[in-house]
Amino acid sequence: MGDDPIPGDTIPNEGDLVRDEEDHDLLTFAEGGIRLREEIELAKADLAAAAPERRATLQARVDALTDALARNTRQAAENPGDTGFLSYRPARPVGAAADAAGES
Repeated sequence: MGDDPIPGDTIPNEGDLVRDEEDHDLLTFAEGGIRLREEIELAKADLAAAAPERRATLQARVDALTDALARNTRQAAENPGDTGFLSYRPARPVGAAADAAGES
């Protein structure tokens, strides 16, 4: 042992996008929409203050986030109360139903 860094024990660069360590939950459409709106506002502020050589990249980010918000809003409207993949049940292998019922 010594002063060697522990893998994963690094400080991210200031420009890295890193969410809070506790932010591993799944988002509802409403929560996703809120996050997208926040990110759009931050991206627009970055775009307004950007140097000319960064404007195309930042505009592409604003456009992508805006498209994602439109998809999120459309999906929420089309499927109110949808749980998405949370209600997914994998298919049982052939014969698994008989085994579960105690049949051979």
